[in-house]
Amino acid sequence: MVRLAADGNSSREIAAQLFLSRRTVEHHLYKVYSKLGVGSRRELARLKLT
Repeated sequence: MVRLAADGNSSREIAAQLFLSRRTVEHHLYKVYSKLGVGSRRELARLKLT
């Protein structure tokens, strides 16, 4: 999910690909942002995700 967000996909696009609701995607991304210390998708895209 994080890689999809970092690649520029919207929450709606991610939800459709993973068969989840948009709100579920946003909830999980919110939790990941705090764990990674980022505040936006732009900052997330700058991280090297392996």
